[in-house]
Amino acid sequence: MEVHNNTLKKENELGEILRLFSIGFNKHKIREKLGLTKSNFSNYLNKLELSGNIKRIGKYEVKVLSSSLIHPRVTRNQLSKKLNKRGHAHNFKILFPEEKDLREKPLIKDYLLKELPETRKLHILPFKSLKLTHKRFTIWINKESLTIYSNNSYYSQDALITKFRALQDVDNLIQYLKDKFQFKGIYGLEIFREHYGLIFNKFAQWLLSKGRKMDIKDKGNKSILWVDDSKDDDIGLKEFEGVSPIEVNNADNLFESHERTNWSDTPEKNIKEHKELLVEINKILEIQNNDRLLVKELPITINQLKQQISSHLKLIQEYRHENIKWRKSEVKKIKNNILNGEQKSLYDKYN
Repeated sequence: MEVHNNTLKKENELGEILRLFSIGFNKHKIREKLGLTKSNFSNYLNKLELSGNIKRIGKYEVKVLSSSLIHPRVTRNQLSKKLNKRGHAHNFKILFPEEKDLREKPLIKDYLLKELPETRKLHILPFKSLKLTHKRFTIWINKESLTIYSNNSYYSQDALITKFRALQDVDNLIQYLKDKFQFKGIYGLEIFREHYGLIFNKFAQWLLSKGRKMDIKDKGNKSILWVDDSKDDDIGLKEFEGVSPIEVNNADNLFESHERTNWSDTPEKNIKEHKELLVEINKILEIQNNDRLLVKELPITINQLKQQISSHLKLIQEYRHENIKWRKSEVKKIKNNILNGEQKSLYDKYN
C-alpha cells in the first residue's frame, strides 16, 4: 500500500508540473516551488515529453502541447470514437491538518439547525460523519478529512488526461466546500480508487460474447487489469480496464499493433513483446519512484506478470483465430455479392 500511495503522489506531482507550465511558470520556478531535485525534475520532464504533453525547445523553453491540460481533449460524454479511454470511479481522501473537527464548523451546525431534515442536502450518517451530495459527487465530512466519491466519467484519447481532469474537478469542488463551510488551511489529497477503460475494445467484446472474464492481479491479490461487465461501475461499453492510466495507454498501443498485423504474431513473439512492454512499464515506475528499494517491492514484476500472461495467452490466440476466420468469411461474402451484382465495389457494404 505504501508503494501504491507513493506512486499516486508522483503522478499527482506530474500533473502539477504540467499545470504550472500551462499558466506560465518556467522550469526553475517550478522546481523551486515543488522542492524537486534536478534528477527528479528531469525524469518528470522526460515522462511528460514521452506522453506527448510537452515539447522541449532548446535548453530552457518548454512548450505545452494541445493534448495537455491547456487544451484538454477530454469530455464528460463519449462524443467521438477517437475518445476511446474512460477514466472513472475516482475516490479521494482530503486531509485538513489545521482543522480539529470539520463536523463542528459553525456554518455546518447552522445549516443542520436551519434546514428541515426532509429538504436539506446534508445528512448525519450512523457513524457520525455527514453526507452531502453536490452535482455528481458524494461527500462524507469526517472529523479531520473529507471522503469524496466521484460519479463522473471522463473520455479522452489519453487515459492520463482523464486523470488530470478528475483532479482538476475535485480541486474545484474542494474550493467550493472551503468557501461554503469555511474550512481553513492547506489540504492534502490521496486517490484511493481509480479505474481506466479502453472503450469498445475488440478483445473485451469477444471475451464477453463468450460469457468469459479476465482478471490479472498483483501479488497482494488486487486486480490491476480486467475484463468484467458485472462490476458496479460498468456502463455497457465493453471495456478492457485497469487501475493505471499509463498501463491502459500501453495496452491500447499493444492492441493497435496486433490489429495492424491482423493478429499474425506467434505465441512466442507475443510473450517476447509482453516482456519488453513490462520492462518499459517498470522503467517508467522506476523513474516515478526514484528509489530502488521501492521498485523491488512494486506489485508489478516481470516474472509475476509473465506467469499471468501465460495463463491468458490462450484467450488471445483463440481471439486471433476467430478474428482471421471472420475476415475471410466477410471477404468471401463480398466477392459473391460482386459476382451476383449485389454490390459494385469492395467498400459498398460499409458505406
